Amino acid sequence: MVMVWRRTSADELDLLERDPDASGLLMADSEPEQLFDVGRAWHAVHMLLNGSPWGGSGPAFDAVLGGSTLGDPSTYEPVRALLPERVQAVAVLLTQLTVDELRPRFTHRAFRQAEVYPDVWEQADVLTAFVLPAYEQLRTFYAQAAAAGDAVLVQLT
Repeated sequence: MVMVWRRTSADELDLLERDPDASGLLMADSEPEQLFDVGRAWHAVHMLLNGSPWGGSGPAFDAVLGGSTLGDPSTYEPVRALLPERVQAVAVLLTQLTVDELRPRFTHRAFRQAEVYPDVWEQADVLTAFVLPAYEQLRTFYAQAAAAGDAVLVQLT
């Protein structure tokens, strides 16, 4: 499973608000360079930000699992949208939250017990080689989206 993010212009967002079911097609028809992902590290980044494998609130939750569902929420892979204001809030949080502040939030045991995907928590360097680089990439993605005034679409594939 991979979480995929896509920056979305105001025009595209207007279209999706009129036809929310088109969001799945927009994601599926996107060029690879329009999409962003952190591989399988998405769930670990969420856990690091929120202290919970599926819970959380505010911008920390929005960064990975947040957004309003577009279209039919019962579909296997619903697309969620973060409006530009929420993208801005995520970008501010991630910009302020340093890697050094995140390190103490990680323990191999906690991630294993929480069954955070994927099951790689026995690896000694998993935080520095897998999770923190993904966090830094996500921070850059949100900073660029916020600077452009973009909304963001998110989908688990």
